[in-house]
Formats: sequence, structure tokens, C-alpha cells
Amino acid sequence: MGSALADRMAPVASRLGAIRGSIRRLYALDGLARLLLVLSAFVALTFLVDWSLILPGPVRLVFLAGGVALAGWIAVRRIAYPLGIRITDDDLALFVERHYPELNDRLISAIQLSREPLVDPAGAGGGPSWNSPELVEALVRDAEEATEAIDFKRVVVGRHVGRIAAWGFLAAGAIAALSVLFPVYSTTYLKRIVGGGAKWPQRTHLVVLDFIDQRRVVARGDDTTIAVEVSGRIPGKVVLRYEFRTGEKGTERMIQQAGGRRFQYSFTRVGGPFEFFIQGGDDETAAHAVDTVTPPSLEAVRLFFEYPKYMRKEDTPADRPETAANVVAPFGTQVRFEAVANEDLETALLSLGVRGKEAFLPLEVGRTADGKPRAFSGSFRVAEEQGEYGFQLKARNGLSNRDPIRYAVKGIRDRAPEIKVVEPLGDEFVTDQCERPLEIEVRDDFGISRIALEVRTISQVPDRSKEWASRDFGRDENSRAYGEVLIRSESVLDVPGLGLTAGDHVELRFRAEDYRDAGDRNSYATKVYKFSVVSVVTLEKELQDAIEKVKILLKAQKTKQENAWSRTGRLEDLYGKAELLAPEQQSEVRQAGLEQNDITSKLDSARKDVRHIMRRGVYNRIFNESAASKLQGAIDELDQLVGTPGDAAREGLSRHAAARLDQAAKLKSAQERTAGFREAQRLQSEVASGIQRALEYLDKWSSYQEVIRIAREIKKLQDDILKDMKKLGGGK
Repeated sequence: MGSALADRMAPVASRLGAIRGSIRRLYALDGLARLLLVLSAFVALTFLVDWSLILPGPVRLVFLAGGVALAGWIAVRRIAYPLGIRITDDDLALFVERHYPELNDRLISAIQLSREPLVDPAGAGGGPSWNSPELVEALVRDAEEATEAIDFKRVVVGRHVGRIAAWGFLAAGAIAALSVLFPVYSTTYLKRIVGGGAKWPQRTHLVVLDFIDQRRVVARGDDTTIAVEVSGRIPGKVVLRYEFRTGEKGTERMIQQAGGRRFQYSFTRVGGPFEFFIQGGDDETAAHAVDTVTPPSLEAVRLFFEYPKYMRKEDTPADRPETAANVVAPFGTQVRFEAVANEDLETALLSLGVRGKEAFLPLEVGRTADGKPRAFSGSFRVAEEQGEYGFQLKARNGLSNRDPIRYAVKGIRDRAPEIKVVEPLGDEFVTDQCERPLEIEVRDDFGISRIALEVRTISQVPDRSKEWASRDFGRDENSRAYGEVLIRSESVLDVPGLGLTAGDHVELRFRAEDYRDAGDRNSYATKVYKFSVVSVVTLEKELQDAIEKVKILLKAQKTKQENAWSRTGRLEDLYGKAELLAPEQQSEVRQAGLEQNDITSKLDSARKDVRHIMRRGVYNRIFNESAASKLQGAIDELDQLVGTPGDAAREGLSRHAAARLDQAAKLKSAQERTAGFREAQRLQSEVASGIQRALEYLDKWSSYQEVIRIAREIKKLQDDILKDMKKLGGGK
């Protein structure tokens, strides 16, 4: 009965067996898909890492071992192990009933009961039965009926496995397609992943710049920059490996420049030759060499000046050349140079002119005493106020001079002589008896050849007017002989000799020349000084008025000095006993000193005016010796008050008083300050007395001059009477 029921359940078992096959196929497909995904990821990852970083062989073998281990683990865990698990009909029945709860355990019960005997094996041949045959048959029939309408295939869901399989086969297909499209890369990868030495197709190309035949020559001690240009893929790092002939070696990372395709590294002050090569990405340059040689420069340069003949300057002696390379010389000077370089020369050029506008002239290279081609010479003429000259050298070792060899040229222009007129200071009134002193000082940069006085007269009578007449100064009028650069000349304008009368005029100017070539000499003439001839009475009145102005000035200063004396006394009462003055108190004392300086300045002006008046009166024959002596007395008194600025021996009483007040403001001792105030007061008192004595001299002069004026008028009246008497007597 049991086998009959089993036969009846065979279709159900067959359907469960189909589910078993589907499940095993899904396990196999899932494991294979996962294996393909892992293998594809491994290939992609190791390819990209090796392609990017150029991994060494041992690292690639480690990666390969890890990938094989991972693939083996997945094959065992996801394929071999699931396929090795036994799946019974009971497991499948339970699996189906989980998806179809309406079976209500009838399928599992029918399968299990159909497998068991209905009679107890121990009671065979009449023993008791375990299960009711009728009940089991009814259960099997009920299970058959319940499963007939159920599709067992629906219990196996393969969507998730299908997605994984799709991704796995897609990844494997992509890898395969790329391998076919890029066979060189795939073949190289297969060889490299097993540790082979095959190289990837080169992606980076390095080109070292500015080298000829992989060599470069630089000046010893110069900086040099090694630059490389990248084409293709830009590497993340470019390194330079170098070794000097001295044995020094090293590795430096090159710096990426703007734009990204240029890398460079600079060696500073290269002291010797070296070799290097550059690595970047998958490229490595050949060895390049840098040689160092000494650039040409000047060891010595000697200059010789040949001056223009008219300057009468001695040329530079052959045994005493100029030591400074910069040239400062007059225009037209021929500069001859002799130079020696430190290296054997191939060419030498002379440059003339400022940088950027210079002209180049070739120079002949000669040999030194030891036979080396290192000497050169030449010449040029100074023609500009500011210029340059220099040399451009190229040595036989291939280098040109590293630093510019340039020197300044300053041309000294032969300027016209300069004339400083000491006397006269300006236009003046003179009498027809005037003998006006003239004094000038002439300077020239290269020597004076001529000094002359030019005079012309303008008369009310046309026949007496004359054009400019020139008279050269002789040796007796000049302080030095012609040819010197400084000459002082003194002469006299003889108005009586010109035959002029009141109302006429005489004009004069001074002229000086140097030795520049004839026809183009430097000549300079001063402005014209005009002397108007007036009567003695007119000029005398002018001088008397001038003296009166001086007297008014002196009286005002005497009053001011007396007030200053009183103020100094008040300062002594206020601050004489104080140990230390406050800033505002010091300022008050200094102000007193400034006022004393102002008095000094006014007295100095009065002294100059009196001296000028005295001289005019003397050379115009208005003052006699007695009158002049009185004015000189006033001048002497003022000299004592004013002194000579800068001359401590002749400081002057007024200047000394101002200094004592200034010192009193700074003193910290009350006793010394009191002494200072008293000394200043004493000096101020003497200044006031001196002003008074000067006024007395001027008053005496005025009185004396008034007597002279009256005597002159009486004499003139007598002369007029005599003339009239002669006319009446027929000239007898």
C-alpha cells in the first residue's frame, strides 16, 4: 500500500524536483555572477592603479595573490558550498507551503505518509497498523487535488539573482570589449599582473629646455634654472636627480609653473659642473650636463686724457694713468683706454651712449706680455654732459661678460667766465670830478684770456656822445696773470677825463673771455651800470639826506636799546633768584635776546650805509679828509657794537649781549643767571653809549659839511662875480 501511495505522489515529487533544479541553477548563477563582478572589479582596479602609479612587480604580485584568494573564496562560498547542500522533498514541500498557506500542511503530510508503511513492520502478517490506510489515502488524494492548481515554479523568485547576473555579465562583457578594443593595454596588463616587466604605452613625454646636445655652459657662481616641458599626461610629481663632479648628489622636486606643463628648479651660485636626469610620470630623460666656466671681465683698465689744446692742460702722463674708470672731463677731451680681461677673448666691443641707445664699435683684441689674447684698447671723445661707455666681451669659452661693464661719462661744458661785480653795486649819481673805483672778480673753469671795461657816454650835446669803447685790463690792474681761473681786477672810472657835465650820463659794463678756439670763444658781459652826472650841490644834498636817515635809524635804536636795558633789569628782578626757569620763562628771556639781535642787525645796516656814503663822498670829491674822518669815526664806533659775524675775536658788544641773554635762559644756577643778566645789562649800556657817540660823529660831520657847503657857495658866488667882471672888462 505504501509504494502505491508513493507512486501516486511521483508527479508531485517530480514537480518538487524541478524546483530543486531551479534553486541549484540560481545558486550557481548567483555565485558565478558575483565571481564575475569581483574579477571585473579586480581587473579594473588593478589596471587603473598600475596604469596611474606604475606599480613595482612585487606589489603587483601581492595584488594578484589577493585577487586569486578573493575569487577562490567566492567560488567556494557562493558556488561550491550552495551546490553541495542536500535539498530534500520535505524541504521543498515546506518551501512551497510557505508560499501557499492554503495547503495547510497537507503537502508535507502526504509526502511523509506516502513514504511510510501502513502496517507496523513488527506486526507483519497480522500485527497492528500504525496509520489508518483509509485516512492516508484520503490525505494523499486531498494533497493531489490541492496541488494540481498550484504552479510550483512561482515559489522560486529569480529577479534578484537576475539583476546580479546582469551586472556580472555586463561587467565581464565590458572588460572583454575593452580588451578587444585596446589589445596593447590588455596584453600589457596580463603580463604585468603576473609580475612581468612589460611597460605601459608611454603617456608622459619630458623635454629638457635650453640645452644643446644635452649640454649647457654657465658662468661659475651664476644661478641656473633647469626647466622641463611636459607633453601628454601631466604627472603629479617631477623630480630632478643630480650629481656634481665633487660627488655631491641629491634629488629635488621640480616646481610646476603656471599653465601646468612646465616644471623647473633653480640652482643658486653654481660652483662646478654636474649631471642630472629628470623623472616624471612614465618618462625619464637622458642624462644632461651643465659645465661651468669663468665669464670674461676686466682685470684692469687704464685711462689717458688728451685735453683740447686751447685749455692748456697737461695730458695724462703715460706712467700715471687715471685710476677711476668713470670719466669726468671737459668737452672735446680724447679718452684713450687700455684694458686687460681675465679670460682669453674672442671679440671685444666698445659701447657708447646710454643703455638702449648705445652704438657698438669693434675693438681689436691683442695679446698680453705672456702671449694671451686678453688685451684691447681704443679711444672716444667726450661730447655729452651725461653719457656712458662700456665693453661687451665674448670669451673663447663661449661666455659673454656676466655683469654689464659700463661706466659713466660726465662732460664738463666750457662755460663762459663768471663776473662778480664788487663795485659798483648799482646805478649812481656822480659829479663831473668823480674818480669812481671799480672792482670785479672773474672766474672761469679753464682759464681767463681777457678782461675788459666797456664805456660809452650819453651827452646833452650830441657831439660828445660816444659809442661803446673797450679797454683791456693790464697786469697792474689784475691780481694775477691771464690764464688763471680766478682774477680780481681793480680800476677807476675817470669821469673828468670823459669831459662830461651835469645832465650827461656814462654807462659801463665788464666783459671777460676764455681761451676757447678763436671765432667761438666764450664771452660774458655784465649788465650795464649807469652813472648820471649831477652837480656837487645835488649829490651833496642826496648824501646829507642819507646821513639824516641813518641818524634817525640810530636814534630809534638807541631808544630801543635803552628800553631793552630796562627790560633786562626787570628780568633780573623776576628770575635772577630762580634755580630753574619754566619753559614760558625761558621763552621770555630768549625773546629779549632776539630783540637784541634785531638791534644788532639794524646797527649793521646803518654801518654799511655810512661806509657807502663816505666812499661816495670821497671819490666824488665832495668830502675832504676831515669830513671823511668824522664819518670814519662813526663807522669805527659801530664796528665795536656790531663786530664781524663768525669772528669770535670781533664779536661786537651788541652780539655779545644777545648771547649772554640766550645763555641766561638755559642756566640752572641762580647765581650764574644773575651774573648773566648783569653782564648783558652792562653790554647794553655800552651799546647805547656807542650809538650816542656814533650820532655825535654824524652830527659833527653835518655841521662841518654845512660849513663846507656855505664856503662852496661863497666861492661859487665869487667865481660868478669874476666872470661877470671879465665880461664887462672885455675879457681882461
